[in-house]
Amino acid sequence: MEKSRILVAASNKAGRNFVQLLLYRKVPVVALTNNKREEKLLKEMGVDEILRVNTARIKGSGVPAFPIGRVFIFETSLPLSCQYLQFIARWPCKAVTVVTTAWYPDTIYKSLGASYVVHTKNGEVGFLLSDLTE
Repeated sequence: MEKSRILVAASNKAGRNFVQLLLYRKVPVVALTNNKREEKLLKEMGVDEILRVNTARIKGSGVPAFPIGRVFIFETSLPLSCQYLQFIARWPCKAVTVVTTAWYPDTIYKSLGASYVVHTKNGEVGFLLSDLTE
């Protein structure tokens, strides 16, 4: 059975730091992005697998060919995070966590499939790794 991967939408510095921690701990990671610039940056960081999605065409997207475990979306904007959640809602995966510095009501994200919403002021979310390594 193929090992599931952690899917991370790392559109901000906190997300990229989280990806670096995953890579350092040799946790299988896949990055989710919607643009070439971010894809290039993630590849330079050492991410081997990247899902680049067209957020303008959510309905026509397929399911990834590999198993997805946990999902982490690091918010840069409410609309983009909601679009990512709409994609992920169609995929078989474990818990979905949205990490945000904004104070939007959690119900916005939870209504789109987020299991958890983590509010942080400084983007420090290293504590999330403890769930992944146990």
